[in-house]
Amino acid sequence: MQSNQVFNFLLSETVAIPLIIGVARFNKINTGYYPFILLLLMAFTSEVISFICIHFLHDKNAITVNIYSLIESIILLYLFRSWGFLQRKQRLFYILLTLFLVLWLTENVLFSKIEEFSPFFKGAYSFVIVLLSINEINFMIVQENNQLSRNAKFLICLGFIVYFVYQIIYEASYYVLGKEKDNAVSFATSIISMFGYINASVNLLYGVAVLLIPKKKSDLYFDRHFE
Repeated sequence: MQSNQVFNFLLSETVAIPLIIGVARFNKINTGYYPFILLLLMAFTSEVISFICIHFLHDKNAITVNIYSLIESIILLYLFRSWGFLQRKQRLFYILLTLFLVLWLTENVLFSKIEEFSPFFKGAYSFVIVLLSINEINFMIVQENNQLSRNAKFLICLGFIVYFVYQIIYEASYYVLGKEKDNAVSFATSIISMFGYINASVNLLYGVAVLLIPKKKSDLYFDRHFE
């Protein structure tokens, strides 16, 4: 087992930091953030399964990553719905949900690519999440007067923007690697090698955000489901 692969796994598992904080505060936090805690749990589980597949079963982790990507995209939509925007835009919510399912099924089932990585689906839903995050931040800037640096939703959206923009670049880098152009490949390799550090940095930001999640309120959409 190569030491750099273990190091990258440990970087990815920094997601355990916000997850542990979230579990410890779970009964106290605003229920609108429950999907985010679920997202952290799924990310942690996916990384562990991928590590086992690669280093103990000596198999590819593409199926695990592809299934996780679909689950992640759906949870993220429900998160933005719980925060209010996609609750107000019901038609947009169902359009995006249907689009994600159709894209995933097309790439992974119709074209039988589930045993390979799904760059087009990941790139597409990453782009959507970046736009939703920017929209949420713009709303907070206009409507809310509290300090954004201590706003959990702002920090989470900021983390989403950094992570998913980099994921788009990351997926594009793999496409460039397949073209086998020396200069492009060198640049793409550098981009890919930095992904673990970006992931770890965002996870630490999530940790701060989870600490700042406000206590439960009684007027959010998810209260009807979790309380």
